[in-house]
Amino acid sequence: MQVIDSANEIKERATDWFDNASDYFEARWNLGVLDMSEKAAGAASSLASVLIIGTVGTVALLFLSLGVAWLIGERLNSPAFGYLIVGGFYALVCIILFLVKDTLIKVPVVNAFIKRFYYEN
Repeated sequence: MQVIDSANEIKERATDWFDNASDYFEARWNLGVLDMSEKAAGAASSLASVLIIGTVGTVALLFLSLGVAWLIGERLNSPAFGYLIVGGFYALVCIILFLVKDTLIKVPVVNAFIKRFYYEN
């Protein structure tokens, strides 16, 4: 009888251990899913903010550029030269940004994503 009781006790302990381990792994999985959901939502909200602010900023820059081009064109008595000067300025800025894109754009963006996904906020 004692052998059967001992075997039943071992069986109950193994079942309890397995149930506890299953609960633990399920809780860890759920925690991981919630953590990734929070990080994805944070990244999506940051992206939405950047897109909205970027769009409004682009429209503002467009109208400021048109105004400056018009002003320069009136000063030079040739509207075409005003627009050409402003266009040349933006072409120069574009060339400079292209040359330094890794240090000014790529590295900060990658660092921002790493910070958002791997470190606590």
